Amino acid sequence: MTYYLKEYARFATTEEMDAAAEQHLFRHWDELTKSDRQVLDMIRRYSVKYGAAHLKHETIEDAIGKSNATVRRAIRKLVSLGIIEKVHYIRPVMSGLGANIYIILPIDDQGKMNNRDHDDKPHNNAENEQHLADEASLSKSLLKSKDLNYTSHHEPSKLSTSLFSRMKDLLLATIGETKKAREFYGIHQAISERMLKYEIYKDDKDVFDALAYRALTITVMATKKKVIRNLPGYFKGVLDKLVDETYFKDIFMLFDKPVEGFYCP
Repeated sequence: MTYYLKEYARFATTEEMDAAAEQHLFRHWDELTKSDRQVLDMIRRYSVKYGAAHLKHETIEDAIGKSNATVRRAIRKLVSLGIIEKVHYIRPVMSGLGANIYIILPIDDQGKMNNRDHDDKPHNNAENEQHLADEASLSKSLLKSKDLNYTSHHEPSKLSTSLFSRMKDLLLATIGETKKAREFYGIHQAISERMLKYEIYKDDKDVFDALAYRALTITVMATKKKVIRNLPGYFKGVLDKLVDETYFKDIFMLFDKPVEGFYCP
């Protein structure tokens, strides 16, 4: 359905793509507004499955609660900083520009276009129409796989150790010490194990690992802006919010009726 997006991917695995997005954030933190970071995160979330995101401006606007002008300005900035590449896409049926394709770039790419020169030559693919119809239901499914579909999977037994090591490396690089790493990891385990005991989430361990690392990234970056007296408590709040947004926020986009209108006997 959206397999054509594979040809735009710049990374072999989702982990590599996430790491590049985090490095871009570190490098350009002071240049990016909260809206810019939200747009980048939206593109990252929708890129997990195939390595690139095919999104309408309206989809991004609705998801982050910002205006069309704000979203367009954020995209322009992300492109100019070499964080993402924007590919114009032509609807084969309607004859005109459809949703754009967005690609997170490697940290050393500096925003250069590859040999296909995507931005100057709009892509034409009939699968675009089906993709636009399916956007609302993608959010959770895009996070289901740690590796992109066409790559081999990591051994599950190594994931937790890898996460703990990455958490320690991140803490050392940002705040200069790793004493609280085990506490952060323990909070992650408590939250993820509470969810993983349910059948519907039992295969989502990789998702929770990814959310925990992202929550820690947000936590340590927040220390640049303000004094945080209780880092583990702040981390827990961020992680709870990311879990809620990943699993529960978008589910009601599938229904016309507002959440207040649902009746629970």
